[in-house]
Amino acid sequence: MGELVSRKEDYARYDINHFSDEALTNAMKNIQNQMEEAVQQGESLTSEYMVQLSQQLDTYVLIAQIRKMRRANEKSLLFEV
Repeated sequence: MGELVSRKEDYARYDINHFSDEALTNAMKNIQNQMEEAVQQGESLTSEYMVQLSQQLDTYVLIAQIRKMRRANEKSLLFEV
């Protein structure tokens, strides 16, 4: 549960809710490309750099999941009326 709270805090701290879905997707792809490039250059998967990139990606993924759940919830509320 502590990890979930931490991720919510990340969501609030980064305050990127104003990003469009496309911008969010592009940011995630950019991080993925950075990770792939780092691995190709011999960066260890456990290096501080890779851990930071992974944490950034986790934050964006969490935001995308929250958006998806909110949209699903909004749709279900429309059908309940």
